[in-house]
Amino acid sequence: MTTNIAAPVWPAPRVAPAARQVTRGAPGSPRFARVVAALAAGLGAGHVWVMVAFPHGPWVGAVLGAMVLLCLKCAHRSWNNPTALVELLAMSALMAIVHTFMALGIHEHRHGGEATVATAGAGAAAMLGIAAAELALVMLCGIGLRLAASGPSAGGDAEHR
Repeated sequence: MTTNIAAPVWPAPRVAPAARQVTRGAPGSPRFARVVAALAAGLGAGHVWVMVAFPHGPWVGAVLGAMVLLCLKCAHRSWNNPTALVELLAMSALMAIVHTFMALGIHEHRHGGEATVATAGAGAAAMLGIAAAELALVMLCGIGLRLAASGPSAGGDAEHR
């Protein structure tokens, strides 16, 4: 059975657009992205410390070196461009996963009669610390992207550059 009763339609209320004031440190400004980029550069320095303080094989050292360079590249791009935080978020999430596996000793896998997964080495606490810092950076990147999306203008805080 069908009815011919139409649902009532109300016109949308007209809301005057609020005048946005661009102030220093406003959401969407590159200031938050710069803070996140500086923290990422600090994590890059932390990676260098881990590479120097704890012995690694040549392949693991090469991978860590490449990760440091990528970390610094993403931090540099995020300095004035909050939308580049997407790359930094993805890289930090990947690094957190890799560092967690490294802390568990997965990179020391041996074939043959030995255990399939070696026990965690002396640098496990440092690796877990770096992984936790990377997860914090992922969270901050997400906040920065959200602030950039709700910012006063698409170009960020152009008035204070």
